[in-house]
Amino acid sequence: MKFAHRAKWLVFLTLLVNAAAMVSPVINGGDSITYAALSQHIAMSNDWSDLILDGQDWLDKPHLPFWITAVFFKLFGVSAFTYILPGFLAHLVGGFFTYRIARLFYGRDTAWLTVLVYVSVYHLMDSSVEVKAETYLTAFIMGACYYWLRFDAQAKLKYLLLGALFSALAVMTKGVFTLITITSGLVCMWIFQRHWQRFWSAKWWIALAFSLLFTVPELYALYLQFDAHPEKIVFGQTHVSGIKFFLWDSQFGRFFNTGPIKNTNGHPLYFVLVFLWAFLPWVAVFFASIISGVRKFTSRSEAEKSSFVFLCGAFFTTFGLFSATSFQLDHYTVILFPFAAILCGKFLTDWLSDASSGRAIYWIQMGFTLVLASLAVVLSIRINSLPLLAFVAVAMLAFAAYGYATRGLGKFAAVAYPLLAMNILYGFLALMTALTFTRYDVAYHAASIIRAQPRTTIYAHQMPLECRELGLYLQTTCQPIEDFNSLVRTTGDMTVVLRESDVAQLTQRFPQAKFLATLDVVVHKTGTFNKLIAMAQGNWPLEKVAVVQIRRN
Repeated sequence: MKFAHRAKWLVFLTLLVNAAAMVSPVINGGDSITYAALSQHIAMSNDWSDLILDGQDWLDKPHLPFWITAVFFKLFGVSAFTYILPGFLAHLVGGFFTYRIARLFYGRDTAWLTVLVYVSVYHLMDSSVEVKAETYLTAFIMGACYYWLRFDAQAKLKYLLLGALFSALAVMTKGVFTLITITSGLVCMWIFQRHWQRFWSAKWWIALAFSLLFTVPELYALYLQFDAHPEKIVFGQTHVSGIKFFLWDSQFGRFFNTGPIKNTNGHPLYFVLVFLWAFLPWVAVFFASIISGVRKFTSRSEAEKSSFVFLCGAFFTTFGLFSATSFQLDHYTVILFPFAAILCGKFLTDWLSDASSGRAIYWIQMGFTLVLASLAVVLSIRINSLPLLAFVAVAMLAFAAYGYATRGLGKFAAVAYPLLAMNILYGFLALMTALTFTRYDVAYHAASIIRAQPRTTIYAHQMPLECRELGLYLQTTCQPIEDFNSLVRTTGDMTVVLRESDVAQLTQRFPQAKFLATLDVVVHKTGTFNKLIAMAQGNWPLEKVAVVQIRRN
């Protein structure tokens, strides 16, 4: 039975729903705002070696994601859309190489079912528009894995160079620990195949050398910003080596919690709990794929055994490392989902092809369909917003019509229906977030006021994150300030965004200050899901924020 033709349109539909979230004029997450601000500085200053945030040297993540975003900013201007665009394209690249690996292992039908799973996993959909480093990292890891698999089978120069390039891109995105995810599948496969000679084969040492060579741009940028300037104060001290931080502190220091950036709240089961919601609606299919793979392992061909070992090795090695460290964030898991998607694609191919296979997974997937669709309905009623109610009503009617038209779909309904339910829920959440943030976001509304005024220097008082966001929307630099004394020493006209309760302090120093607007907004918009729901309902406490102009001429 062929499934590719059925899967293709579902993939296309899901990508359309996912891409629709790109049109929001507001950048959603705090990390995303920070990363966009770093990229904006590069684009505006043409300083490609230094990462500068709020006027200070910034040492945390490698440069590559900011370089990529800065290129898009220079080409298309600074906006929320141009920040999201390269990340979404990276999401597509990740899907392409996930398809290539699945096709290499299992053939075309499994490859399309794999992509169907990949594009509809909730956290992958969300990360494609939130755009953290993991969005790019997923693409680079899957590209590296594909070309190293090809290089392992056939030592061609193009596989060597492309494998090394993608490996270096991954390292320049998140650090040297990414090589563990890239190589763990191969290492486990070699051990299973008893190909011990691969470990000291000259071609793999050459591959490592090229990977390190292609990482030189990151090392050189770190040298220029930090190692060549030991007088700079970073983490409260001088003589900080950017190269050492990149190679050791940002990786091993975080893993062992001994570096300058620490987290003591880790839990061994944290990522297990994350996986249960982040991989929806395919969680049950993934567990079924592992159980089925283990049960049928001895009856598989040697090629299928090796493929299963490769995928499980890449997934569980990295998953175990994540769980062992105390530095844990939910978006770390995103880079593992392509491997899980391939395992799911293989299981679904076998399950759909076997008329006698069990029905348990069918009813579990139908249960997920009901839960996801019901969640969208319940939340839309709870929030009671006309656009959201209209969206869910139309989507549910379309879903019902599709269900009636495809009532003879058979077992494939357990694939199509959960995917469509996830599209409805994701579309609802994306629309709710966009409507809520455009209603209450400080920077978005302040930018609309300031944009209509003559150009001045922009300041934001005790709102550092909102200041970065404001600078993005105005395509200029917004300077954060903690007190008004620093403004006394400045020259020229200025516009200040501040809480209304602080206006009296400002007017004492600048009696000529002119009110442009008073906004009822939420200053710190990000937080828990419950906070977002309360904001969408209009139940979250608002703050009054003033936009004040000061002219000195």
